[in-house]
Amino acid sequence: MKSARLAAAFFLFTIIPLVTGCWDRTEVNDLALIMGAGMDAAPNGKVELSVQVYTPNQSSMSSDGEMTSSGNQGDMVIVKSAVGTDLADAAQRLQEEMPRKVFWGHSEVFIVGEELAKRGIMDQVDFLFRHPQPREHAYFFISKGRAKSILSINTRMERDSAETLRELTVLAGGMGVTLKDLGGMLAGRSKAIIVPLIGKKEESGQSNAYPYINGGAVLMKGKMAGQYQGEVKRYVQIIRNELESTTVTFPVQESKGDDGGIMSVRLIKCHTKLIPLIRRNQWSVMIRIEGEASVLQNETHVNVMLPQEMPRLEQQLNKEIESKVKETFRQIQDETGADVFGTADAFWHKYPTRWTKEQARWDEIFPEISVYAHSGVHIISPGFSGKTFK
Repeated sequence: MKSARLAAAFFLFTIIPLVTGCWDRTEVNDLALIMGAGMDAAPNGKVELSVQVYTPNQSSMSSDGEMTSSGNQGDMVIVKSAVGTDLADAAQRLQEEMPRKVFWGHSEVFIVGEELAKRGIMDQVDFLFRHPQPREHAYFFISKGRAKSILSINTRMERDSAETLRELTVLAGGMGVTLKDLGGMLAGRSKAIIVPLIGKKEESGQSNAYPYINGGAVLMKGKMAGQYQGEVKRYVQIIRNELESTTVTFPVQESKGDDGGIMSVRLIKCHTKLIPLIRRNQWSVMIRIEGEASVLQNETHVNVMLPQEMPRLEQQLNKEIESKVKETFRQIQDETGADVFGTADAFWHKYPTRWTKEQARWDEIFPEISVYAHSGVHIISPGFSGKTFK
């Protein structure tokens, strides 16, 4: 019995030094929680890092356990900046100016300013890939103008501009590109990527400003090679098989060939496949699109309730989709030479041996690729109102 007590006492005295408790804890009020970060070009080749910092001491817990703020939503975040030789140096200078420990683990978005994107982003995003804290599922953007101006927007609908951008990307058509996607594409076979291009809109003064996605920016080997808005962005996403649903507006011709107005349909269950072909040293790709559609708006005299009208409407809809897809592919092909569509991967999967021999010449091959399109979209619903009001 005495030996057992001695053994127990020895065990306790041995284990106590190892039970350190929470001696190295970090309170949330001691952290500078980065919600979003922006990178801009600075003079003499330097980089300006701007961060959107969440300030938890300005919020409190209500009696029912919900977070409340002492002021408006914009008061919960502040924007701090520092200039450095590179992003790592700027981050260190930022830390030296802040009374709290910088924590990157909550960052939802990373934004690169237009000028820095033209200079090249490869060297700066290397910091984000190597640092252990930034989340690989944080979203990446290029801004029209300076990234700092986007972070400084005091939004009304969401907590801050970073949260607004994150919500925009999860919507259909948002073109969300994460850090993980960015790393994969920049290191991929084509060395090209298209990322969301964001801008700032102002209504009734600065107090009503808000960020929005107004297009896409093409990056070729880490440098911005072009910007595209509207339909080009949408059809790039269709070619890349990133859009399951979108709206397509097309002109409708009467059975006699006369102009009959326009019709808009909601494209759903959209699926795109790239079919590569090499014949007699001529490289080509067929873009095959399948999907279903429902009528959203009918500005024609066509009665969409009549089954016999559907084949003619589907033919004109598919003709419009095929035309826009080929036009978009050729525009980016001619203006930037950047394969943002995944064409290189398609050729590699089908012709691995040939690709191995020719991959060094891809920048020469891609601009010469012939493109064809086939759309097989079927209209399955006339909408809730079948009749036309014309």
